[in-house]
Amino acid sequence: MIAPAVLQAEDLKRDYAVRRGPFRAAATVHALAGVSFTLAAGRTLAIVGESGCGKSTLARLLTMVEPPSAGRLRVDGHDVAQTQASGSNAERRALRRAVQIVFQNPYGSLNPRQTVGAALAEPLQVNGMRDAAEREHRARTMLQRVGLRDEHFGRYPHMFSGGQRQRIAIARALMLQPRVLVLDEPVSALDVSIRAQVLNLLAELQDAFGVAYAFISHDLSVVRHVADEVAVMYLGRIVEQAPRDVLFEAPQHPYTQALLSATPTVDRAARRQRIVLKGELPSPLRPPAGCPFHTRCPEAVERCRAERPALRPIPDEPARTVACWLRPG
Repeated sequence: MIAPAVLQAEDLKRDYAVRRGPFRAAATVHALAGVSFTLAAGRTLAIVGESGCGKSTLARLLTMVEPPSAGRLRVDGHDVAQTQASGSNAERRALRRAVQIVFQNPYGSLNPRQTVGAALAEPLQVNGMRDAAEREHRARTMLQRVGLRDEHFGRYPHMFSGGQRQRIAIARALMLQPRVLVLDEPVSALDVSIRAQVLNLLAELQDAFGVAYAFISHDLSVVRHVADEVAVMYLGRIVEQAPRDVLFEAPQHPYTQALLSATPTVDRAARRQRIVLKGELPSPLRPPAGCPFHTRCPEAVERCRAERPALRPIPDEPARTVACWLRPG
């Protein structure tokens, strides 16, 4: 049985106007240049790419912190822009409850003056739960679900380790029973010994609550552990998307191949010949014509410099889409 889609992004774009001085016209940064995907309940979509590719911008759009410049976002079938513009207050609140986020830095995502119990109960109070006893009960229950003890309820964030703080942040994000959890580099700030524990916790919580994860990361070894599907971003666009095992076993886009070749592994059989990309990531102020990757691609031909390839499925692999003129499509 196919799980229903809880999050649908259709050609999402986000532009920012940038002032360049008193005597020059403002420029436009194309931070997100057209991203589309569908995320089903209980599934994990990993969004990967180097710094500056648009991952964090996409996170802000998915959590409705910022509106898209163009495109459409649907949560549980509800058009976000339409609901925010003409929906009732109750509908808008329900929409915001449906998507929550866990940030990268557990040290900065919690209020140092607020006890853990108060931090967990606050979302319930803000969203209309007036019964203080019920709020406390739910907060204590969630605290135990993430592997912390009841005695931690009245303590402050500075009394916890980084891994414990991230568990608290995850618990807080789940208090409103969201349909989608956006995880923005959730383990990159943690010690290596703690990462596996937090990742296993996320897997257990996903099985328990059926929540969908949009997992944003630059660490492909972590992505291979958690993802059901992987979308590879470059300069504001998805250049390849495929089920996890399909993508890791046989990457098709030259950029994906370069990323995977740089992933460290202790398995000699899994090691790839290192592909070193030359040059820097182009500026989103002036993205190159044609394929955005052609300025660094070791396989680029003249067509790559002139025409931008669309994201399209590969014959005999309908689950994989690739934006590359050198791949069949």
